[in-house]
Amino acid sequence: MKKILLLLGGLTVHFLAGAQSPTVISAKSQPLKLKGEAPKNLPPVITWQSPGTDYLQVKQAAFTVSACVQSFEALKEHQVLLNGKAFGQQRGMKRLVCGEQVSQEVLLQAGDNVLQITATNSVGTSTSTVRHIVYEAKKDTVIGQKRVALIVANSNYEKHPLKNPVNDGRSVREQFEKLGFTVTLLENLKLRETDQALEKFYSELDSNNVGLFYYAGHGIMADNQNFIQPTDADPSTEVDARYVCYSLERVVARMKTANPNGSNLVFWDACRNNPYRSWTRGAGQPVYTTINPPVGTLIVYATEPGKTASDGNENGLFTSELVNNIKEPNLDIFELIDRIDRGLEKRGFQQPPYIEGRLRGKLILNPVIKP
Repeated sequence: MKKILLLLGGLTVHFLAGAQSPTVISAKSQPLKLKGEAPKNLPPVITWQSPGTDYLQVKQAAFTVSACVQSFEALKEHQVLLNGKAFGQQRGMKRLVCGEQVSQEVLLQAGDNVLQITATNSVGTSTSTVRHIVYEAKKDTVIGQKRVALIVANSNYEKHPLKNPVNDGRSVREQFEKLGFTVTLLENLKLRETDQALEKFYSELDSNNVGLFYYAGHGIMADNQNFIQPTDADPSTEVDARYVCYSLERVVARMKTANPNGSNLVFWDACRNNPYRSWTRGAGQPVYTTINPPVGTLIVYATEPGKTASDGNENGLFTSELVNNIKEPNLDIFELIDRIDRGLEKRGFQQPPYIEGRLRGKLILNPVIKP
């Protein structure tokens, strides 16, 4: 069998004549230019459009990545890789003069972000050159008080998957960063990963911080306790929930211990239907209970006890109103919750948020000093 080496427009292709299996190659971002009859056995060629340079600095977390993909064979799949992981789902491609366009909005992490694009046809897979985007996240806006936030968003359950929690997590991340929080966003966590993420979060708190924990996903009430349901948890009874889920009460207690003199805030957007119909509570019954948090801690539930929070369209209803209103300057946390409630009522939804706990003094998430 003959080995053939082609050099085309900065693209190096290795394949065996007569070979049937696809070949993985590395493609530089150069448009393919051929004279005469075009060969039919080449992998795709990827040309970057955005970002247009090897290194770029930005001040917003959301960034639209795009590239032109040329292929003589039908494309089988394409992916945008952010820091080594596929970001989002594959979407349809737009036909351009240069070929077909890959376009995907990504949410950047603070600091350096590594971007690549892959494209596959029947011949092989091409990988673009690397692009770096440095996201300069906004620093703390509260003098002398650090702001730390952990977001956990679980959608991909084997049983009873949810549509919007990951969207919710990504939406609130951008808003929290604009308010001066150092934010960690984690998606679709298993139990061990949940435990590790929270332990790291507790260690980042100090004695006088603003600590914020946001959870979107399935929540379970078992033995009068609230639990985060990790994506690998499938408790067959309420007793099992203690061992395969993570207690909200534990989160509150650990935040209080780590940040005793600060403000601890929990957003609990997990008031969806109990997915376990075989338990004593059927679907649609309460899936959380009040827990009487200590002074200095405030828990904001997506709806009041006994009611179910809707998953909405792109975002859950509660989170959509949170995102719309949290940017308003000089709102106390209680004024913010009132605006969320009124916003839901205007949209025709009877889903009032529920607040439990008490902070020391006022907490204003977006303080603006008027001239």
